[in-house]
Amino acid sequence: MKEMPHRKPKTENRKPLLRICVPVVEATVNRARGRYQRAARKGLWTEIRLDYLAEPTPDLQKLFRSLPGPVIATNRLAAEGGRWIGTEADRLALLAQALDLGVTCLDVELAADAGFRREVYARRGKTRLILSWHDVTGTPDTARLDAVLDEMLAAEGDVLKLVALANEPADNLRLLSLIPKAQAAGKEVIAFCMGPWGKWSRIAAPLLGSWLSFAPFSKHRASAPGQLTVNDLKRVWNTLK
Repeated sequence: MKEMPHRKPKTENRKPLLRICVPVVEATVNRARGRYQRAARKGLWTEIRLDYLAEPTPDLQKLFRSLPGPVIATNRLAAEGGRWIGTEADRLALLAQALDLGVTCLDVELAADAGFRREVYARRGKTRLILSWHDVTGTPDTARLDAVLDEMLAAEGDVLKLVALANEPADNLRLLSLIPKAQAAGKEVIAFCMGPWGKWSRIAAPLLGSWLSFAPFSKHRASAPGQLTVNDLKRVWNTLK
């Protein structure tokens, strides 16, 4: 019997996708809800930053009473660039409540309690768990970044998010190199650099397959240094297409 020639499996050419998420950094539930609705009307994702809410006991049922568009609930640790000043138990309790209300994605830091991460992952239902790591001081060397990625790949998470501050142009290359590494391991990934030196990584990241891009409607509503506005990001993207 004649041996059939070996054929390599077909690989899917993934077209780069610009999926924009608007960070919401409002102090009240009413204003946060309004920003969320505006982003949803424009077909954009929203990241509700619970750590910006100034209300002692924010009414999350009111905030997430309906879900007009995809939304991420984030309650960022101060050590990773957030504004949370309460106890860790209260911080995690708000995240657990957001999960119960059916948010599209829940952002939980790698630094958070491992037991809590396992618990929310086990009962997440249709919610996707974004496992995140941020370095707000700089971009570590390649060995350290690879070690963080390996730790995240071994932990619970549907999407991995790795962000660091760029202090020089070369920092972006090391951080962006995590995208194909995570994808090769079968994970969706968000990776880019913050700061003025990191702006171009926010443009390059989706071209490499980064799952989500963060952009506010206006510069004064940014949640991290170096963020381009929605209009600026779309303008550059349309030029590159």
